Amino acid sequence: MTEDARRFTRRTVSLLEAGEAVRIVAFGDSITAGFAVRKGFDHFWLEMLREKYPKAEISLRNEGVCGDTTFDGLARLDWSVISHAPDLVTVNFGINDMYMGIRLGEFKSNLIEVVEKIIEGLGSGFGSGPEILLLSSEPLTTPRFDRVVLSYYQTLEDVAEEMGVGFVDVYGAWMKRVAEGVHLDSLILPGLDHPNESGYRIIAEELMRFF
Repeated sequence: MTEDARRFTRRTVSLLEAGEAVRIVAFGDSITAGFAVRKGFDHFWLEMLREKYPKAEISLRNEGVCGDTTFDGLARLDWSVISHAPDLVTVNFGINDMYMGIRLGEFKSNLIEVVEKIIEGLGSGFGSGPEILLLSSEPLTTPRFDRVVLSYYQTLEDVAEEMGVGFVDVYGAWMKRVAEGVHLDSLILPGLDHPNESGYRIIAEELMRFF
């Protein structure tokens, strides 16, 4: 999977390997923002990238906003992402869309528009735009909601395939740990459907499979 995944980050990896400056924007909701933790996935990911590519000058801007849906993300896309001219963008929405009752068709249309606008806003020619990774999120502790949110995670994967961008299977990475004996509760903030720092580290490790 690792070699296949790297085709979605080839240009960024080339810059990192050459010791160049690399700009990354993490775009999304409270999972991206790092709600109620000291270190979210962006902190762990940046540490891992800097350790692997010590000569590169890496900046990672967190543009996660708690409570955001894909509609909110579209409304702030220009100043949250495009204005920073990133080489790589991660996009992470879904849980709030589900809770707000946004239909899967609308969710998919919004995701496609997000990807298209990032490419159109930053691409100056074929293959020259930023690389994009769509992220699912963690399992939810309420079984009914967990079953429903899987449809949103599947839509993220479907859009990634249709648009030719990367998909980071955060849900799958967490469930692999659970199958290996890690208790789901040990990765979740008490009483909240948000990762704790151990959960965020898993997201960063999954991102590193693309690098």
